[in-house]
Amino acid sequence: MRLKYITLWLAMVMLSQLASAAEAARIQNFDRWKNLPSHDLLSKGNAYWQANKVDSALMCFMILSNRYNEKMSLKDKNNCCKATIAIGALYEYDYYDYQNAFVYLSKAEKIAIENDFKPQLTSIASAKVDLQSIKQDIVSNYAYQPETLKQTQQLFHQAVDSHNHHITCLSLLNLIYYAMKHHHVDDISPELQQFSTLDIPGGIEFKAFLDVLYRGVKAYSNSQYQDALDIFAQLKNHLGQNESPQRVGSGLYMTCVFRYVTWLALHNDGEAVKELDKAENIAREYQINDGIIEALRMKQEFYQAHGNHDLARENELKYFKEKDAFINRSTLLNAERQQFLLDIEEMNQEMNELVTQKRVRDILLASIALLSLLIIAVLFYVWRNYQRTKERNILLFQRVQQLLAQEEQWKVAEHEEIATDEQPTQSAPTKKYRNNPLDEQAKDELMQRIYATIESHEEIYREGFTLDQLAQLMGENPNYVSQVINEKAHSNFNTFINEYKIKEACRRLSDLEKYSGYTIEAVGRSVGFKSRANFSVTFKKFTGMTPTTYQNLARKGMEPTTFIESPS
Repeated sequence: MRLKYITLWLAMVMLSQLASAAEAARIQNFDRWKNLPSHDLLSKGNAYWQANKVDSALMCFMILSNRYNEKMSLKDKNNCCKATIAIGALYEYDYYDYQNAFVYLSKAEKIAIENDFKPQLTSIASAKVDLQSIKQDIVSNYAYQPETLKQTQQLFHQAVDSHNHHITCLSLLNLIYYAMKHHHVDDISPELQQFSTLDIPGGIEFKAFLDVLYRGVKAYSNSQYQDALDIFAQLKNHLGQNESPQRVGSGLYMTCVFRYVTWLALHNDGEAVKELDKAENIAREYQINDGIIEALRMKQEFYQAHGNHDLARENELKYFKEKDAFINRSTLLNAERQQFLLDIEEMNQEMNELVTQKRVRDILLASIALLSLLIIAVLFYVWRNYQRTKERNILLFQRVQQLLAQEEQWKVAEHEEIATDEQPTQSAPTKKYRNNPLDEQAKDELMQRIYATIESHEEIYREGFTLDQLAQLMGENPNYVSQVINEKAHSNFNTFINEYKIKEACRRLSDLEKYSGYTIEAVGRSVGFKSRANFSVTFKKFTGMTPTTYQNLARKGMEPTTFIESPS
């Protein structure tokens, strides 16, 4: 008993390892194929399909089909449509999953209609007609359905009109098979006649097989049954060596059915039933599930028609058993395949997410790099402007300091000159100024007195100091004082007096011993400005910098140098 459990356990472990290996192989294949161009992926899928590696073919077609989007090129869309048709065909002919076959064929049909892929529409129509025929056979227990024959005839004519040689041959092959097995060959005479007039290239799939089949059917239609048997026997020689095992098996199976119908026409029941036995064996060998069911159904009908009820009953039971097994097997395989498809879809979704994440990451990195360059450029620009402003302020500070130093020298020289002058400075207006217009000499003298008064009186630094107050200090007519300032100083009184105030403010901001404890506002008020804002605006107007900048430069110990013209 223990040995039995150990053996069962080992079997389960081996199955688990095989499943894991298969899953790993699928993932490896997915990773290897996911980035292939659409044309290469479609070719790889067709090669796998041709080699009867249907799972690998399905994965290739699934990857390509899932790529479909409106932004891709028309060529890639066409390849996606072909891949989707191939998925439907795989489900129909290899997996016998007719539900998924219909779903993917409908999806392909939508793509073909949206992009006007007419050749693909014909292929889809052919697959759907086959699908409908299989469905009708299963539902009706393989009884003759005129509607199925009519749909296949319509497909043939549609393929001829669209010059689709592949579908023309395929639809005629299906048409002959359906008509022959149900003994309705006369109903397809127009199609056979039209086929004989078509110029179809020899390289088209099924063409060589169909040419031989056409001769055999014509012989059968003309009641030349022995000739038909001989011709049908030649069909196996025209199944291409490059054909997939599935198609070779289908061709051999149909050959047996054609010969079965012909032996029936010759009333040779023994040979006829042998052909059905061959057909069943071929269907089992090549795993043509619907062929097994169909062969059993035809054997049941054959024995029933010939009064052998026991064999008829035996084959009928086999028929229902195979039919139920086929449906159950299809359901089970469909469930397993759905998991396989879900795995592909999940991997495809993960890849799309990774691609999206990479794209977002690349965009983010590019944005960060661009933003970094922009920040660096802005910082460099700000730093460069700061450096230029700093250099400019230093030059302006030195210029102001130099001008103030020059003014001090001029004051000393002027005081010495006044001290040696024999004529005292008049403090009252002369008659010439009061009664006569000012001449140039009088203007010059008055201008000198204005300068002297401003330099010697602290009152000018009081808040609200006016022209009248200056004229009163000088004992002169305010109109004369205003006139002289306008003409000689080329300025109005407010600008003239503010210039002196700013010069004094510069001296006080530079005098760290006496005014180091003063704020900017305090210095401004000390020279007659009402507010810090007014002081700052006026200060910058005359010096080109703010009082704070000037004070900082003074505290750094900047010394006046030979004046250098500031850059414009």
